[in-house]
Amino acid sequence: MVARRIDLAPDADVRAVVAAHPGTDLVLVLMPGRDSVAQAMAEAAIGPLAVAVAPDARVNAVVPSPDASPDAIAAAVAYLAAAHAVTGQLLAVGT
Repeated sequence: MVARRIDLAPDADVRAVVAAHPGTDLVLVLMPGRDSVAQAMAEAAIGPLAVAVAPDARVNAVVPSPDASPDAIAAAVAYLAAAHAVTGQLLAVGT
């Protein structure tokens, strides 16, 4: 199964996005713009959501900094999409 990339707006509900894609491997890109508390909550949700949807699907996330290049983000997404034994992980991209 090919993982689906979903770029999440700063106001997106991570749980609702995962719930809307049952049985689908997801790589969520947590786009910059959340306040620090909302960002921490979004990042903290990835592990428990991965547990909740396993073994039918995987959930991983890429956390780009505001200066992360599109190529770097795409490379991180490609890695997580291809790593079939990886779930519940966050990859930070950029500085």
